[in-house]
Amino acid sequence: MFSGTTRQILAASSACIAAFTIGMTFAWSAPVLEELLSKDSPIPMTSDEGSWMVAIIELGNYISPIPAGYLASRIGRKWSLLLTGPITAVSWIIAMYSRSVMGLFVMRSLQGFSMAAICVISPMYLGEIAEVSIRGTVGTLFQISTHLGILYTYVLGSELSYMNYLISSLVVPIVFMITFIFMPESPYYYVSKNQDEKAIESLKWLRNKTADQVEKELGTIKENSSKPTERTNFKQFMGRANMRALMLSFFLILFRQFTGVQSLIAFANTVFASSVSFLSPDHITILFAVILLVSIFPATYFIDKSGRRILMLVSSGGCALSSFVAGIYYYLTIELAYEIPYTSWVPFVSLSLLGVFFNIGFGSLLTPLLSEFFASSVKAADMTVCGITGTTLGLASYKLFYYLNEDVGVYSNFIFGGVLCTISTVYLYVFLFETKGKTFNEIQMMFKYGEDWNDSKQSRDTSSASAVLNSNKEINDAENGGIPLTEIKC
Repeated sequence: MFSGTTRQILAASSACIAAFTIGMTFAWSAPVLEELLSKDSPIPMTSDEGSWMVAIIELGNYISPIPAGYLASRIGRKWSLLLTGPITAVSWIIAMYSRSVMGLFVMRSLQGFSMAAICVISPMYLGEIAEVSIRGTVGTLFQISTHLGILYTYVLGSELSYMNYLISSLVVPIVFMITFIFMPESPYYYVSKNQDEKAIESLKWLRNKTADQVEKELGTIKENSSKPTERTNFKQFMGRANMRALMLSFFLILFRQFTGVQSLIAFANTVFASSVSFLSPDHITILFAVILLVSIFPATYFIDKSGRRILMLVSSGGCALSSFVAGIYYYLTIELAYEIPYTSWVPFVSLSLLGVFFNIGFGSLLTPLLSEFFASSVKAADMTVCGITGTTLGLASYKLFYYLNEDVGVYSNFIFGGVLCTISTVYLYVFLFETKGKTFNEIQMMFKYGEDWNDSKQSRDTSSASAVLNSNKEINDAENGGIPLTEIKC
């Protein structure tokens, strides 16, 4: 009925409804936080408790990645991803019936657990069902769906009552479960379990081809799956190349988390309500989400057209400039109470640019870069370390954003972000080398010996070759009675 490409996009789109819920959980607090902190709140809470409600989502990230990876290998990508649906649905039901802050903490913890599992399993499923020709397109659906979830949350949160807002959120995981249950399992999973017949059935549906037509691809999958998995090598983990890769990864994660964009998404209404603007905070927030969504497309285009290094430098420098503009404006208009005519658009434009520059590099390139930095024998351990680091710094960034906003002023968050992004730009200029077009082995050599390792290698090879030639020349001279070959006359 449908072409193979259409079927793959359909399966990927269904899987990405789970990614849609990630955007919802990230942004859920923005439209309702002011209401929850008000005197008429359905669940009375202090501002500190409100900040914990936002930040506690990160705690689930500590727990679920390991069991998620295990389940994906044990029961399959499809069914392990499908299990996140009931968890997310239960979290919304808890919120609907909760009358205490603790209930919201449980809700957010469950959402964090589900979110981290989706981030592990969904990219795996997307990569394994798609043909090479559309794998890039399918991969971008994950990020697009996340931003669509943010937009969905901002729109409904601004228009609906608190209870109806929760009901509309509950609908999404239900739709995910109803649609995704009919999608095929990854053929790679079936091959790993020696279930070739089921793998063929999966490929037949995904490619819209006959069994004979998918035999060649099945052979390729079996060949790739038969390669032995490398175990973590402790000596290599502690080696110079890996320690340098981990250090660079740590700073990339640090700079990404403290750009303030993720905190801005969670506290968007609060931030935009801090100053007079040309639109209401609710409508400004919705427009902000639209710009974030649209900015994904040029960012995705330039990933393959430009080098990673230049995009990261543009991203970091752009985030620094945008943050400084927003911070200085908030300081002048709020702290010093200056009236600057015809500038009500400045906060929105500067913070929207902050989101756009974030998507150009930090938002779209961090995961590809980390996947390129580490050798296969230590990649699992390194990615676990990076995951824990990202979760810890994410939790810290949420709380810092709140404390600076409460105790110093909203401007301080963006001045801090601007300073950190300036440091980031300098750091990346010095230490981040270009990985585009490099093999994994070349990248490891660059970490071990430095960016100019290839020139040094050629120099060493030339010296070695010269030494061998001189040695051979001396041997030949000796064999000719001590007369140099260059002096023998014919």
